[in-house]
Amino acid sequence: MQLLAPPAGTAAPTPSPTRTPTPEKGPSDMSWFLMTAFGFAAMFCMRYTPDWADVILVRVAGFSFVGAGLVGAAGWVGALINGTFGWAFRTIDHLSSSAFGTTIAWVLAAAIAGLWIGGMLPDRMFSYDPPDALVITGLFIPSLVAMVPGKAGNAMDTVITAGGHALAGVVGGWF
Repeated sequence: MQLLAPPAGTAAPTPSPTRTPTPEKGPSDMSWFLMTAFGFAAMFCMRYTPDWADVILVRVAGFSFVGAGLVGAAGWVGALINGTFGWAFRTIDHLSSSAFGTTIAWVLAAAIAGLWIGGMLPDRMFSYDPPDALVITGLFIPSLVAMVPGKAGNAMDTVITAGGHALAGVVGGWF
């Protein structure tokens, strides 16, 4: 008698169709690395290109970092941000004896996301040359913008996610 075989006349159990498989760690880590490297490469090329090309490259770098942030938000980057901010907010809430830390958090997240979106707008609409640090925060923007409540948060999330997915699709098509 076999202990692991199903009883005679019955079929082997099938996996539940509602359960989604977990993504493999390797491809997601590789796409995070690829998008981050592509962003840094675009920023490096800005040293050797004319100003009109820099306008394009800074936006390519920014959306490449957001593409990496979208991958990372579901992985270790998102866990790190949530853990760090969660600790900071709980500490501020405890010290102030109120829910003050959470309010500060989403206001800061909205401000950073708004600056990032403003920096990615075409130069003729919003003449702002985003600093490198702001462009690189694209790695954390998807996790940060998830904290912003209401319609403003939804709008920022839509813009940032659409741009990140668009560039991730382009880079993924090349490689």
